Amino acid sequence: MVNRINDPIYVASIDSNQTPKLLNKFRELFGIELATIKVLQRVALMTPENIHLNSFMYEPILDMSDGHLRKLYGEVIALR
Repeated sequence: MVNRINDPIYVASIDSNQTPKLLNKFRELFGIELATIKVLQRVALMTPENIHLNSFMYEPILDMSDGHLRKLYGEVIALR
């Protein structure tokens, strides 16, 4: 999103909640790219809700199947 938005001043001004702010800016600039926005929304929705830290072991815990995560990763890579 940062590369596509291509506005270093805007990106540098973000001091919290970077992903939702970038996604909103992406929607504003590229609102016609519905398929891309749909994939980015799925990433934004899944990531904070499904990846958390195990406070005892400091490792990520994924609450989704490996296949589901791999499919989404493939869709993100295809956006390039």
